[in-house]
Amino acid sequence: MCACSSNAYLLFLTFAGAAAAQTAPGLREAARLDQAGRCQESEVIYQRALAETSPGPALLNNTGNHYLICGQPAKARVYFERLLKLTPAHPNANLQMARIEMAGGAFARAEEILIKLADAHPGDFDVLFLLGRAAARAGHLPRARESLEAALRLRPDDAGVMLEAGLANAASGDFPRAVFLLARARGHSPKQPDISLALARASEDAGYYGDAVAAYDHYLALSPGDDAARRDQARARALTSTGREAGIRDLQAYTARQPKDPLGHFYLAQLNWREQPDAALASLAEAVRLDPNLAPAHISRAWLLHRVGRAEEALPSLEAALRIAPNHVRALDQLGVTLLSLDRPKEAEAALRKAAAVAPTDADVALHLGRALVDQGREAEGQAFLDAFQKLRPSRQRDARRESGMIELATLDPAGRRAREIERFRSMAKARPDDPLLQLHLAGLLLADGQTAEALREYDVLASLNAEKSIWAQAGIALLDAGHFAEARVFLARGFQQSDEALHPDAARAAALLLAYEGHHAEALALLARTLKSHPADRGLLLMEAIVLALKGDAMQASAKLSVIQTRWRDWALPCVVHGLLLTEAKRPSEAAVKFRAAGIAKLSCATLREWVFGTCGRC
Repeated sequence: MCACSSNAYLLFLTFAGAAAAQTAPGLREAARLDQAGRCQESEVIYQRALAETSPGPALLNNTGNHYLICGQPAKARVYFERLLKLTPAHPNANLQMARIEMAGGAFARAEEILIKLADAHPGDFDVLFLLGRAAARAGHLPRARESLEAALRLRPDDAGVMLEAGLANAASGDFPRAVFLLARARGHSPKQPDISLALARASEDAGYYGDAVAAYDHYLALSPGDDAARRDQARARALTSTGREAGIRDLQAYTARQPKDPLGHFYLAQLNWREQPDAALASLAEAVRLDPNLAPAHISRAWLLHRVGRAEEALPSLEAALRIAPNHVRALDQLGVTLLSLDRPKEAEAALRKAAAVAPTDADVALHLGRALVDQGREAEGQAFLDAFQKLRPSRQRDARRESGMIELATLDPAGRRAREIERFRSMAKARPDDPLLQLHLAGLLLADGQTAEALREYDVLASLNAEKSIWAQAGIALLDAGHFAEARVFLARGFQQSDEALHPDAARAAALLLAYEGHHAEALALLARTLKSHPADRGLLLMEAIVLALKGDAMQASAKLSVIQTRWRDWALPCVVHGLLLTEAKRPSEAAVKFRAAGIAKLSCATLREWVFGTCGRC
C-alpha cells in the first residue's frame, strides 16, 4: 500500500466521524470533493474556512486530510502538528503523522507514534498493521511479528497482512512460517506479482530450492520482463538435486545477456567454485570490477583464495571489503583466519578482537580468537574464548531442501511433514518404478525416519535399477553415515568402479573410509591419491588421507600431513581433533590437550581414533 495514496487515508472518515459531523456544510462538501479527486475545488473551500475563523480540531483535521489525499504531505504535516498541539491524543492525526513519517523513511519515529496509538486502540486493525510495517522497516522484528500476527487474527484472509507477516518472519529466519504465510497470501491473491516474488525469495533463502524454482515460474508468468528474477531462478535451479547443469547453463546465458550485472558473475562463482576454482575466481574478479562496493564478492574471493592455498593474495580482497564495511564480522573473521594461516597471530588477534566487539556472541569469532591467543602462548586467555565457543556453537542445522514440496508441507508439524514426504515419494516411486532418484529419496526418508528395515528393502530395490554414479555415491554415503557399512559398500563400489575417472571428492572420501573400516588401507590410499590428482586442494580428501594413514599405523606420516593441514587451514577444527586422538594413542596427553583446546573441545569420550571415526562419538 502506498503510504500517501488517496485510498490510504479513507480511515479519517471513521477516526474523525464525530468531528466531521460537527463541521459546517461547506466542509462536508469539501470532504466529498476530496474523495472525488476534485482537489482544486475543495482547496477553495478550505482556504476560505481557514481565513474566516480560528481553526479548531475539526477544520485542522479535515485540512490535513485534504492535503494528504491531494498528494501534498508536507502541507498536511503542518496542519496535523497544529492539531496535535491542541489534542495530543487525536487518533487520526497520530495515524496520519505515522503514515507521513513512514513515507519519509522515518520508520522508528512512525513506530514510536503507533505504539502509543496501539496502547489507546489495542484492537484497531489499521493501527496494528501499520505498526507491524513500521517496526519491520525499523529493524524491530519481534514487535513487527507480534503486531502483524495480531492484525492477522483480526483479518485472517487479508493477503496484504500475510505478505507483510511473511516478510517479517523471513527476515527473522523463521522460514517455515514465512513460506506458509506467503503461500496462503498467494492463494488469496494469485495475480499479485510482489507476493509471488516474496514467496520465491523466502523459499530460496530457506534453502527450499525446488519450491523457489516453482515460485519463480509463477512470478515470471506475471512479470515476464524481470530478467533479474530469471537470474535468481537459475541460481535456485542449480542448487536443486537434479537441475544443477540446467541452472548453470541458464546463469551463463544470463551473464552473456547481461554482462554488466555483477550479481550474475557472483552467483556463477558460488556454483562452480569447487569444480572450477580458477573460473570462480575470475567470475568474482569480474563482479568486483563491475561493482567495487560489492563486499560479499570481495569476501568470497578472499575465502576461495585462502581455501586453495593462496592466503597472501586474499588479504587485498579483505582489505577492500573492510573499506566498504569496516565492521563486517565475516570479513574481520576471515581476515583473522587468513593472518593465522600466514603465521601472523598478533595481527590476527587485532582483527578478531574487533570482530568480537561487533559480534560478541559469534561462535566462529570466539573459536578463532581463542586459537590466535593460544598460538601466541597465551593459553589461559585463549581457553576462555574456546570455552565461550562451546557455549555459543550452534546446533547442527538440517540441510537445504532441494526438491519442491515445502510450500505444501509448511503447514504440517515435523512428524506430519516427514510422513507426507514419505507417502509422496512412495507414490511417485510406484508410478515411476524405473526412476532411481525417486527410489533414492524414498529410501533415504525411511532411513531418516527410523524405519530401518523398510529403508534397507527400498535400497535393495534401488540396487536393482540402472543409475548414474552420483546416485550410487549418495546412497552409499547415506548408508555409511547411518552405520550400515556392508550395504554401503554395494553402492560405493559402483560409485567408483564404473569408470577409471577420479571420483567426486565426497564419494571418494566415503569410499576410502569404508575401505579403511574393512582393513583395505592400501586401496583406500590409492583411491584418495587418484582423486587428489583432480582435486589437489580439497581439504576433506587431504584429511581423509591422514586418517587412513593413522588407521594403517603410520602415525609419523599421518602426523606430518595433519601439521600441514592445520597450518594451511587454521580455522578448521577436525584436523585438531584427529591429531589430538593420534597424540592420545601415543601417550602424549598434554600435547593432545592442546589440540583439543584448539578445536574448542573440553573433553572427548573416544579413547582411540578408530573409535571416533567408526563409533558413536563422532565421525569425520
